[in-house]
Amino acid sequence: MAAFAVIVCSKCREHAQIIEIPGPKKTRCQKCGSNLEIRKLRLFHRSEDLQEAVAARTVLQAKLHGQEKDGMSLFSESSEPVKAISIRETGLFDVSLKDFTDKREFTVQKLNKNLLIIDLLRSNGGKMDTDSLKEIAKEHGIQEQKFEQILDGLTRAGEIYEPSTGMVCLT
Repeated sequence: MAAFAVIVCSKCREHAQIIEIPGPKKTRCQKCGSNLEIRKLRLFHRSEDLQEAVAARTVLQAKLHGQEKDGMSLFSESSEPVKAISIRETGLFDVSLKDFTDKREFTVQKLNKNLLIIDLLRSNGGKMDTDSLKEIAKEHGIQEQKFEQILDGLTRAGEIYEPSTGMVCLT
């Protein structure tokens, strides 16, 4: 007879789903569509009863989205994978919150950086000294090398021009 397991997508970390084990070696996240290798995933719950697996998935999904009452206290600090756990015994999952935090670095998109430079110029009357613009851009998290690339790109696109050395104006 087939067993059921509850997993969480390791890519988006927002979706818990039920898989059948033993089964295929790969599955696809129902939310983000990424391919997941089952052997690399943590099994949060394993059961031969589908209704129990559905209940475990519902509880885990509520915890992922913060809809559980007092959700922070329900998570333990253990980071060991859970191979088999019964909801009837504990009512809790042995899961750490750090497993569900987004580990990707926040990056400002290229378009937003271009718009930031244009907005800075607009707020200063459409004309600004390159050095002062560079300092303000640095305060907003734009590195010096990237700043030069953005200025070159905006100049080529016709958004800005340099009437004199060290001065930048909007077109």
